[in-house]
Amino acid sequence: MLLLSNGGFVLNIYTLFLAVMLLLFQENDKKSRSNKAFIRLVGLVAVLVGISAVGDIGIALGGHFIILQMIASYGVFALDPFGFLFALKYIDCYTIYADKKKRKMFIIPLEAYAFINLVLVTFSAVFSKGWFYYYTDGIYNRGPLFIPRGITHVVLCLAVMAYVLVFRSGIIRSYRLPIITFPLIIAIGGFLQVMLYNINLEYAATIFACMILLIYVQRRDINLDYLTGVVNRRGIDMAMRNAISQSQDRDFAAIMIDVDFFKTINDKFGHKAGDEVLECIAEVLRVSFDDNDIVGRFGGDEFCVITRINDTNELDRRIENVKESIADIDWSNKKEMNLSVSAGALVYDKDSGMKVKEFMESIDRRMYEEKLSHHLKDRRRATV
Repeated sequence: MLLLSNGGFVLNIYTLFLAVMLLLFQENDKKSRSNKAFIRLVGLVAVLVGISAVGDIGIALGGHFIILQMIASYGVFALDPFGFLFALKYIDCYTIYADKKKRKMFIIPLEAYAFINLVLVTFSAVFSKGWFYYYTDGIYNRGPLFIPRGITHVVLCLAVMAYVLVFRSGIIRSYRLPIITFPLIIAIGGFLQVMLYNINLEYAATIFACMILLIYVQRRDINLDYLTGVVNRRGIDMAMRNAISQSQDRDFAAIMIDVDFFKTINDKFGHKAGDEVLECIAEVLRVSFDDNDIVGRFGGDEFCVITRINDTNELDRRIENVKESIADIDWSNKKEMNLSVSAGALVYDKDSGMKVKEFMESIDRRMYEEKLSHHLKDRRRATV
């Protein structure tokens, strides 16, 4: 009964329950980068909340059970900086259109602090230094480094928020609002925790923010290609079915784009360069078409664009712009790739009654006709 009257303990148990539910309700590919980051973050919060609840039990039982509070104090002090790190790494999964080196300027210091804190807290606990906290006659006391550590945590929270503000334009557009809101909710929880001593509102706020992410990001993330940031084959199929079902009221066209001699690029420059090619082409397509158009990776080195453009001349002009932009890319390896793509496009005829498979096959044929001509030209040049 004493525990049930403890508001902090009840909140910890409720937060732990929600964290476990979030982990159990994961439906996405658990091998994806963003899903791994989400599981790490929620899992860590679940551990921290569980540790805090164990500490509450130790306080309630008293006597020799105070060792539970001591263990809980160590666990929270040692691990909670990783919460900032895991939150930032999760956000970074969706900040794919921002410079990687600049993003690392935020991540690396956080990683360093999390591990340095772990070492210092462990050293202090093992050798009874009392740097961060200590117990006298079973009573918890703050150590000399408690306040400096608390200030550092405020700075870390601000750093995560600064990351979101600095790179907001690089966040995948459809996920931008919930991702920007995520650190703000955690910061509010941290502020309230300072105001209401001994209640882990920061952890509860983190789980609440993760629930929002689950609804607005994780459940939609199953349609995302994790290398390029555009939609994947499943997302393309869904968008195509939707476009065909609405074709009586809204015209649209689709474009298939395939990288010429992609295997040669991988063999000559390596798979890392091949990945860069795919990422750059995805970025060119993203900026070459309107916000309402769908850009996706159909598979391998093949991309698909579903656009509202219904004029064949405008469609040809856009495709030509894409080809020119791809040819002008400045590659990081500083070597000449002579990159080119083949494309096939078709405006959907709403009176044709074509299904998704038939329409895609028609575009594929057009694309492979151009690809065949590119290969024939290459062979002629090689024999000259």
